[in-house]
Amino acid sequence: MQALKKGLYDITANIPAVLLLWLTNLILALAVAWPVFGWLGRMDQMPAAEEMLRGFSLPLLFDLSRYDYSTVVRLLSYLIFWLVLGASLISTFLSGGVLTVLANPSCGPFLEQFFAGAGRYFPRFLRLLLGAGLAAGALLLALNAVLGAVVFRLSEDASEITSLLLVLGQGALNALIVTVCLLALHYARIETVVEGTTGMAGAYLRSLVFVFRNILRAFALIIFFAGLMGVVHLVYMMVRSVLPTTTWLPILLLMALQQTVVFARSGFQVGLYGGELELYLLRRPKRTERGAVVVVPRTVEPAAATSGSEGEPERLSQTNTD
Repeated sequence: MQALKKGLYDITANIPAVLLLWLTNLILALAVAWPVFGWLGRMDQMPAAEEMLRGFSLPLLFDLSRYDYSTVVRLLSYLIFWLVLGASLISTFLSGGVLTVLANPSCGPFLEQFFAGAGRYFPRFLRLLLGAGLAAGALLLALNAVLGAVVFRLSEDASEITSLLLVLGQGALNALIVTVCLLALHYARIETVVEGTTGMAGAYLRSLVFVFRNILRAFALIIFFAGLMGVVHLVYMMVRSVLPTTTWLPILLLMALQQTVVFARSGFQVGLYGGELELYLLRRPKRTERGAVVVVPRTVEPAAATSGSEGEPERLSQTNTD
């Protein structure tokens, strides 16, 4: 509960960070929308354009892709590839700045502190992302190869409902593994910022242990903020369903509403980081549990008394401690 309260507080206490994340999302959205708008401008004289104005239609988009002049497949493939790559790198860069600001509040000008932390931790976070991604990908491939064979064997003589349940169970297990790996990535970044860790493999393994030790708390945080985001999206979809998009004014209102949703998502992202940081500070293992060297002083034995030395002070053998 304390971590949850701290996460909600960090949203309002770090509005500059929320604004910076929102601005980054806006720039990414414009980079994606620009070529799409250029392609849509080529169909402004088609009857399909009016249907697209009334609402996005995925079947209509596939129908349009069958024409020779349409470049939907190539456009979407390029956009998806570069969008995923760019978003991953930018998110990795920004996470260092957000965690630096949250871990060290009121320590200098915001932009200087943010970008100094983002630049300092980007190489480590990038190594962490690549290593965690490769490990999670290999685990999922091996697991699905085994589960796929098992599900196929069990589905041969089973009913359709049983086969569907087996497939859904496999998908749920995959989602659980991805979520655990993602949480471990979050807490490995937090450990890197708080503890100054440089070994990313060890940080990720320790974060996996931390997630399993605090699995209910870690999942409660991410589920709470994901639920808030779901409520915001639900409200957006309800407003969008009743808002006509046949004139410019409703379209502009819809665009403003979309950016409000993106701003709320940026705030919840900062809140999630703040809550996870607080949970780590509250539940992190002690230094002895993280493999710190414990110095045990040696006991000092009195020297044996020699003849003729009675009345003289005893000499103690001194040993240096580590």
